[in-house]
Amino acid sequence: MDIRKAFAAAFIRMREKDWEKIYVAVDIHDTILRACYDDEETYDYFPLAKDALRAMSLREDICLILWSSCHPDKLREYARHFLDDGIRFEYLNENPEVENTRLQNFEEKLYMNVGLDDKFGFDAETDWETVCHVLRRFEV
Repeated sequence: MDIRKAFAAAFIRMREKDWEKIYVAVDIHDTILRACYDDEETYDYFPLAKDALRAMSLREDICLILWSSCHPDKLREYARHFLDDGIRFEYLNENPEVENTRLQNFEEKLYMNVGLDDKFGFDAETDWETVCHVLRRFEV
């Protein structure tokens, strides 16, 4: 995955279309946090994940969506913990800001411009640094 190209394309398209923001969906396990399948979560962040997510939380041109397959109660717990760490996710597993069109249906597949997920090839050990660089390159 070339995260640099994904963000660049999203920001360029945002400017071309005169959109106010882009939507970034972010998975939790093996993307933000090291996977922990014990009863108690350790909240062991990958290097620079917290910094990058805090930076995105502060930007008005980025809408963060927490995207995970965990149960709704656990997802809300994660969101509260992230908020305590200065990371604000606007939505949990949804994007109600983008409506269906004549050709597109977003009821079962949420709209996003960039997806950060180990299943998409995001390497949390190295790609958060790239995200930090891209955010600086495309500052508002």
